[in-house]
Formats: sequence, structure tokens, C-alpha cells
Amino acid sequence: MVVVEHDYGITLSPSSVRAGLVTLHVENNGPSTHELLIDKSVLEPEALPLRVNTVQIEEGSPALTKVASLVEIRLNSTHDMTIRLTPGHYVLFCNLEGHYLGGMHVSLQVKE
Repeated sequence: MVVVEHDYGITLSPSSVRAGLVTLHVENNGPSTHELLIDKSVLEPEALPLRVNTVQIEEGSPALTKVASLVEIRLNSTHDMTIRLTPGHYVLFCNLEGHYLGGMHVSLQVKE
């Protein structure tokens, strides 16, 4: 699976995978450092809970179950990460200040 982070957006291909071990190839096409958080949630990516008085996701919300993360993904760098995913709905997002609200979020569906 390829995850591309760019200026206020994330693209994911494919957007649906089978449960089990999944390798994500993460690319940061800039223009700045990003992070990638992967949480299991019934919420759609544009409806994640925000921290009070901020523009970031409340990562400790009971509506989110943290699965994995990559921090400080520098411009023009790539990282591979293999994780075990169970069936369900996942959200991938960058939670650096303002990035989520700028559109850096996407859904992933994991099937049996």
C-alpha cells in the first residue's frame, strides 16, 4: 500500500485491503515535515474529535484506537512500515498543528 503525504493532503492506494500484515510505503512529497497516525475508528476522517481550543485531533479520545504512527517524516523521504490490521474502518491523518483541518486525512477499509 502506498501512502503519499503532500501539501495538506494524503493519498492512499489502494483504499481497501485484506486483514493481516500490511506494509505501508509512506512518502512525504512536502513541502514540510509531516507525521502519519493510523487509528481504528467508526468515525469518518473529516469527523475526528478536536482538542479543546486547538486545531489538532484529540488523540486520547475513546472514539480512536491508536494502531501505529510515524513521526517527523521529513520532506522528500520515504518510510516502510509493516503492521497487522484487523477488519474494520481506519483513519490515517497528520496531526501537526493545522494539517488535519487543512485536509490531511483519509479512510482505509480493512476486509476479512
